[in-house]
Amino acid sequence: MTADQEAATGGGLGQQAAAMARAGVWTEEQLVADVDAAPRGPRVGAFFDFDGTVIDGYSLAAFARHHLRSLQVTPAAMGELLLNGLRGVTTEEDFERFTVAGMRAWAGRSEDELVELGERLFVQGIAGSLFPEAWRLVTAHLQAGHTVVLASSATRFQVEPAARALGVQHVLVSPVEIVDGVCTGRPGGPLLWRKGKAAAVRSFAEEHGIDLLQSYAYSNGDEDVPFLRTVGRPRALNPGRGLTAAARHYSWPVARFRRRGTTSPVDLARTVAGVGGLFGGFATGLAVGALSGSRREAVDLGITLAGELGSALAGVRLDVQGAEHLATRPAVFLFNHQSQLDVLVLAKLLRGGFTGVAKKELARTPGFGLAFRLADVAFVDRGDPAQARKALEPAVERLREGISLVIAPEGTRSATPTLGAFKKGAFHVAMQAGVPIVPIVLRNTGELMWRGAATIHPGVVQVRVLPPIPTDGWSAEDLGERVAEVHDSYLRTLANWSGRSEQPVVSEEPTADAGPPVPAPPLDWGSAPEMNPLETAMWRAEAADPRLRANVALLELLDPAPDWERLRAAHEWASRMVPRMRQRVVEPALGIGTPRWATVAGLDLDAHVEHVRLEAPGSMRQLLDVVGEFVSAPLDRGRPLWQAMLVEGLSDGRAGYVVKTHHSTTDGLGAVQLMSRLHSRTAEHDPARPEPPVPTPDDDVSRTALLTEQLVGTARSAPLALLRRGVGALGSAARPWDAVASALDSARSATRTLAPPGPGSTLLTPRGGGWHLEVLEVPLADLKAGAKAAGGSLNDGFLAAMVGGFRRYHERHGAPLGTLAVGIPISLRAQDAPEGGNRFTGARFPAPLDEADPAVRIRTIREFVLSVRGDGGSSVVNDLLAPTLSWLPAPVIGAVSGQLTSANDVQISNVPGVTHPVYIAGSRIERMYPFGPLPGCAAMITLLSHEGQCCIGVNVDAAAVTDPAGLVADLRAGLDEVVALGR
Repeated sequence: MTADQEAATGGGLGQQAAAMARAGVWTEEQLVADVDAAPRGPRVGAFFDFDGTVIDGYSLAAFARHHLRSLQVTPAAMGELLLNGLRGVTTEEDFERFTVAGMRAWAGRSEDELVELGERLFVQGIAGSLFPEAWRLVTAHLQAGHTVVLASSATRFQVEPAARALGVQHVLVSPVEIVDGVCTGRPGGPLLWRKGKAAAVRSFAEEHGIDLLQSYAYSNGDEDVPFLRTVGRPRALNPGRGLTAAARHYSWPVARFRRRGTTSPVDLARTVAGVGGLFGGFATGLAVGALSGSRREAVDLGITLAGELGSALAGVRLDVQGAEHLATRPAVFLFNHQSQLDVLVLAKLLRGGFTGVAKKELARTPGFGLAFRLADVAFVDRGDPAQARKALEPAVERLREGISLVIAPEGTRSATPTLGAFKKGAFHVAMQAGVPIVPIVLRNTGELMWRGAATIHPGVVQVRVLPPIPTDGWSAEDLGERVAEVHDSYLRTLANWSGRSEQPVVSEEPTADAGPPVPAPPLDWGSAPEMNPLETAMWRAEAADPRLRANVALLELLDPAPDWERLRAAHEWASRMVPRMRQRVVEPALGIGTPRWATVAGLDLDAHVEHVRLEAPGSMRQLLDVVGEFVSAPLDRGRPLWQAMLVEGLSDGRAGYVVKTHHSTTDGLGAVQLMSRLHSRTAEHDPARPEPPVPTPDDDVSRTALLTEQLVGTARSAPLALLRRGVGALGSAARPWDAVASALDSARSATRTLAPPGPGSTLLTPRGGGWHLEVLEVPLADLKAGAKAAGGSLNDGFLAAMVGGFRRYHERHGAPLGTLAVGIPISLRAQDAPEGGNRFTGARFPAPLDEADPAVRIRTIREFVLSVRGDGGSSVVNDLLAPTLSWLPAPVIGAVSGQLTSANDVQISNVPGVTHPVYIAGSRIERMYPFGPLPGCAAMITLLSHEGQCCIGVNVDAAAVTDPAGLVADLRAGLDEVVALGR
């Protein structure tokens, strides 16, 4: 049963989770409901990124502003930080450089000073950017007893204050070096970025006994994809474009919170109108009420009109539960203070008949100060408890006169949505006056107007008025206990606002049937949402010139022939493991811009998987002819770019299985990585194999909208790109000799790759575009030993053998032994680069055919390959052409590509394969032969190692190589002479 099927039969919660997963975009309610349905207890972790995920923006900005205002950082240091940011942060080295530049501002400051600074900046600025939705999500995890962790690339001085405010006990942060209590301004260990954060999470989980499969991770940036992939329940919160694409690839839920720092002109106008309505209504009420001769009636009418007009003009509405309790008068009305908006909300809610308590600074505030004085508000000095108690004495008298009191028991606005501790003053007043306490619980005023904000966002304020609490019988001795009881009632109300029932937290081992099933993730392969410039060139070149078609294929020999239905079903499973198999290419309008991958609504397996049988006698030659016709046929450009075919009827009972795809999907190494991960190590079906859900299809992608989006994006990014180039130029100007050396290296590399080639083989000049396939084999150990004897690698020995084979071919046909133009791919794939896609460039080796000594050929090739790999400029074609390739029409790209690749007589490459037995649909794979395309050259030869054998696929242009069987014999002889060097 697949994960989707299990979810569909797992009860109401499972069905809800499956539906949410298919929907792709989740609401806050869905996120919290998913947490409620998950296993409970500390073995489930909840790992939250900080910047951009828990808070809107970057905590480092608050520190930078402080340093600038206090002149504690030099302009040069701030300039270095800015320049590093402008250069862009794309690698671990970039991030380390950026982080170190930021840490230097702390050098020489004590650890205690930095801790105090972090606390102060959190309260003054960072807390105001906290996402309330994230706070509630953290709270849901804490209530479920989960182990909650803030995992951030920031430092503890930035993260720990927020963790304490949120009630989170664990933080994983980038360490700062502290020596003798003083910061050195350097990192104190590995930074938590990309793989560093993922490694820290795995280590923490092992140390604390956390089940990562059942755990959660939340982040907003694509640099955190490795971090998100460490858990079974990743969630993309407020994702940028890169993470949105990754979430689509992995079928991760996406949720977006309301931005905290954005202000629209409409919001600004509405705020002005709301404030105007507040004061205008109050003034109007005073004027009209004054006719009655009662100041109290005038104030009450002013408050009523202020609340009604101000809220209406500001777009603020109230959703009140328990409104009947507001009739309890006189009373001490308590409210949890979240926002300046609370004044407007309370005016609309209580409609007069009350006074309040405010900090003494407000007495001098224009507008509010006068209004508060007219309403007999008590002004208290929060720094002087004795004065504060004295200031509340008139409030007791007002209560005895029948005027209610409104007061925030926390004493001030909370820095976060977390409820603060209650002070006893309001409770003393109620007890002395003998009036009840009425708790008013405000849920979200801080979301409509957050701390430090100058504008009001429209929306509905959720209010719950709890039943009155009599103070009869209270005493000073038990007042602390009474305060705690009221505080707990606020906590319970806020925690269970959505109607979620309280569940006891049990420390238990998560089980497979506890909560909704965890969907298995697809493979981390081919996740880029768009083609890169090289892929774009290959995709469009064949549209202009069919001879440049870029199909790549892998032929496997299977023993025995597999069950057809099982093999067919394996492709459906593979298409869920590899979402690229369910994606087609969408070209922007006019055929310019970057092609995008879009997931199709359904996969027609019959259009992608074929089944044929050879006629007797079922020879290898027959198989290669059938496979050659299959792999050379163009792929349907409107469907996902792959096809597979099972060929039965080989005389020895084996079968051929071939998969072809387009080169724009992956290079050779990426293809082998994929096949090795899809193949099984056993013939038996694995019931525990991962079962990812079917990828969510993309909505219809408009070609015009796609082009418009890319044009707008390019226009927006151009100024920053120019600025970054300028920054790079400034950096180069500081090291002029390095810049000159780099330019010379690039020029040499460009000459190798782009310069008009010398005369190649006249024998191989004709081109017809027809494909003919051949295969060769040689023991891997033998070829390695021969190459090593001459001081070369396996690749050097293979190249030398192939050149030797073409030397013999030319000799037999009486052709001049001049130069053979050999194209060699140079991999640009970094060790931590994502799998799939294309990351290579090319170099052209002028191989002398008159060299008869294979050892000399190996040493010559070795020297050339090392020089190309080591000059640092082997990607010059990509560097020079990449910025413009996607904006060139297909005919131009076809002409450029044809010029570059058709100048090669032959292209030769080798790809590492698998070293252990592998199976597909129960059949063992005995051989794997790779076949590359013929991009205008005479031959493409590719080696793939498989279980100790070098499997060599030869694809030749039938017009250029008129004697393919003879060429195969010559290439075999070339291999033999290299192997002989090692004996």
